[in-house]
Amino acid sequence: MTVETMFIDSGVVVAGKIVLTGWTVGEDDPVTFRLETSDGRVGEAGVECCVRFDRADVAELYGHAAIDVGCAIGIAVEPFAGLDLVGATLTLTVLDAAGDIVHAQAFAMARLVVGPDGVAADQRWPIDLVIGGALFAPAVARALQWGLDGGCAVETPHIFLDSWARVGGGVIVSGWIENAATRQLVVLTDTLDAARAGSDLATFDRPDVADAMRRRGAAVETSHHGFLTTLPLVDRESARLFVLADDGGRMRPLGALALAADRIDSVENALNNFTTHFGGGALPSPAVMVRHVRPLLTGQSAPAVTHEVLRLREPTAPPRLSVIVPLYARPFLLRAILANQAAYPAGTEFIYVSDDPRQHLVVRNYLIDRRGLIDRPTTLVINGGNYGFSVANAIGARVATAPLLLFQNSDVWIEDGQALTVAAAELDQGRFGIVGFRLLYEDDTLQHDGMVLRRGRHVHDLFAAEHLGKGLPPEPIAADAAMTIGVPAVTGAMMMIARDWYDALGGFDPGYVRGDFEDADLCLRSVAGGRPVGLVRTGGMRHLERQSLVHSGGDALRSAITYLNCIRFNARWHEDLAA
Repeated sequence: MTVETMFIDSGVVVAGKIVLTGWTVGEDDPVTFRLETSDGRVGEAGVECCVRFDRADVAELYGHAAIDVGCAIGIAVEPFAGLDLVGATLTLTVLDAAGDIVHAQAFAMARLVVGPDGVAADQRWPIDLVIGGALFAPAVARALQWGLDGGCAVETPHIFLDSWARVGGGVIVSGWIENAATRQLVVLTDTLDAARAGSDLATFDRPDVADAMRRRGAAVETSHHGFLTTLPLVDRESARLFVLADDGGRMRPLGALALAADRIDSVENALNNFTTHFGGGALPSPAVMVRHVRPLLTGQSAPAVTHEVLRLREPTAPPRLSVIVPLYARPFLLRAILANQAAYPAGTEFIYVSDDPRQHLVVRNYLIDRRGLIDRPTTLVINGGNYGFSVANAIGARVATAPLLLFQNSDVWIEDGQALTVAAAELDQGRFGIVGFRLLYEDDTLQHDGMVLRRGRHVHDLFAAEHLGKGLPPEPIAADAAMTIGVPAVTGAMMMIARDWYDALGGFDPGYVRGDFEDADLCLRSVAGGRPVGLVRTGGMRHLERQSLVHSGGDALRSAITYLNCIRFNARWHEDLAA
C-alpha cells in the first residue's frame, strides 16, 4: 500500500465495532489499525470494511482527480479489550498488507452521544455509511438503526435481570425473557456501544417463568426462558440494556434491564454460570471462549514503560548467572528468598521484580532495611503496574547483566545448588537450549520432572501440559544414568536459558494471561529453533507451587484463564503436536 498521506478525523465505538472516519489519497484501502495507550498497552485489528466517499477539499489540496478520498472504516473492538478507548489520548498507527507503518498520529476516541432523538447527525453519518454493509450482523444492524433513530424501552414484566457482573471491561448478564429460545433476540446497551444477538445468547430451562406465564394466560412456546450473555466492552456510563425481538426484519422492544447495584453478582458466580449455560455440563467450546471470555479477561500487555531499578548491592565482578524472581502477593516469601541466596553458585546476581503495586512499599522497605545483611549482588525492580508473568520476567531479563538467565518462582527453595552448575554446563556445551530441574514438594514427592503435551478430553481434545508422576515418589536415578535428559518441555517455575538464546526467541509471549502455558510455548519455540530442552534430575530443589496464584482470583477465574491460555497455545502448536 502506498499512501502519500492520510488522516483519521474521528472514531466511535458502536455495537461492538469501532467506526473511524478520515481520508486517504492512496489508491488502496488501509489494512490494519493499531491503537496504543499512553502507558504502552497495544491492540491491533484488521479492517473489516472501508466505504469511500467524496472529499473534494482533500482531493483538490493534493491535486487528485478522484474525489472519493474520504473513508469510513469499520474494525472489531475485541482486540482492544483492556484499553481505555474513550477519553484517553491514543497513538493510532496504520499498517499495510506487509505490516509496514504507513501512517501514525495522535488520536482521541469520542463517546457516542445518544439523546432523546437518537444520535446527532455529526456522529451518525459515518455509521449510516457502514451499517448497510457486512460490518454488523443483520439483526444487530437493525437494532442499531433503531437506537440511532432514538428508540427506547422501559422496564416491563416480560423480561427480568437476575444478575450482572463487570468482568474486565465488559459484563456478564443473566436473567429471563419470555419465550427466549423461540425469538430472534438482540441485547443492546443504552449507549449503543455493545450488542449481542442470536446464538451469542445462551438460553436455558426456567420452569418457574413458564408457570407464571400460564397463570397469566400467556402463550408458552418453549421451556427455555432463561438467558445469559456477555458484552465484551461496555461504557461505564451504560445504565440499561435494551432487549429487542427481530420480528421479520422489524425490531420490537421487549423492555429494558437496569444494571442496578442490587443485581451485581461476583465474578466467580458469573463465570460459573457462563460455563454451565454455554458448556452444557462441560467446558464451553474454544470458539465460544474466544468470542465471549477472552475479551473480558485478556487485557493488553504493556511493554513495561514504567519501572524503577534499585541496586541494593552491586557486583564486584561480572556475574555469570542472573536469577530473576517475580514477586506477586505473599511478601513473607522474601525472608526465605534472601536466606536462600547462599545456596547459589558463586558469580550469581539476584533480580527481584515486584509486580504487585499493593506490596511495593512492603517489599521495598523490607529489602532496604536488610540492605546491610545482603552479601550477594541484588537488585530490586519496582514495576509501574501488575504486568504479569511474561512482562515481569522480560523486565528482569533487561535489568540482568549475566550471560545466563534463571527464571524462578518466589516459592522455590534451593537446598543444593549443584544442579544449577550442571545446567549451566549443559547450556555452555550447546546440548540444550533450555534446561529445567526436578522439583519436589515438601513431602519429597514430585512436583515437576519435565512436562509432556497430551490431548485432554476436558479441554475439547486440545493439547495440555502434564507433569508426569506429580505427587508420586521420584524414580531413583541409576549410578550410570545421565544426570540430564531430554524432555518435551519444562516448567517456568525454574528454567535456565542463555541470554542470547532468550533474546533470539523473543522471550515469554505476553499474550498468555497471568502465568500458564508461557513456559511450554517457549520450550517448543526453542525446539523449533534447533535447540532441545533438558531436565537436570538431581534433587535438592523444592516448589511449593502456586503460592501467588491463590491471590489472583477464585477457581472459576483461574480455570477460565488456564483454558484461554490452552486455546492460545494450541492455535500456535496444535498442528505440530498432532503431526
